[in-house]
Amino acid sequence: MGRTVIFVDGEYVRIIFNKAGFRNDVPKIIEKILTLSYTQQNDLLRVYYYTSPPYQASSPTPDEKERYKLFQKFENFLKKQDNFEIKLGRTEKRGTEFEQKMVDVLLSIDLVELSARSKISTAILVAGDSDFVPAIKKAKYNGVRTILVCSANKWEYHNNLWNEVDRRLTMDQQFMKECSSQQT
Repeated sequence: MGRTVIFVDGEYVRIIFNKAGFRNDVPKIIEKILTLSYTQQNDLLRVYYYTSPPYQASSPTPDEKERYKLFQKFENFLKKQDNFEIKLGRTEKRGTEFEQKMVDVLLSIDLVELSARSKISTAILVAGDSDFVPAIKKAKYNGVRTILVCSANKWEYHNNLWNEVDRRLTMDQQFMKECSSQQT
């Protein structure tokens, strides 16, 4: 059984790919990460993909219903991938803006729990937020090797996160081109 887990902040990946003009292809991203991290497929315990469904008002608009239907299709596609588990937060509306809630906490809890129970030897984090620094510190304290996969653009990841991990891999233009289903 594998002892490497990939923790993916789905919204982070979506945003950096969109900014670069690409549409992310999650299975391709995972394959590329495994290659760049020198991780064999049989060493992979699981991929945890953290996201939240689109916002739905108590009486959803046709647009909200359509976005939710597309999300369900995407969720079902990911569920069919080998060694994949989706963890869902929620989306809240704040004025005219939408905000994901609980995603960072869910990821951090899973990272700390798996490392504390000695279930993993390597944690690969695909994210850019400094909120993950305490969980990374705890995982390292528990003997887990940590690898950060983040944007090559230094404005799209936090320096504290970059400095805390054992190893870093970046998603540059070439990475995104190779791991996209089409350009947006």
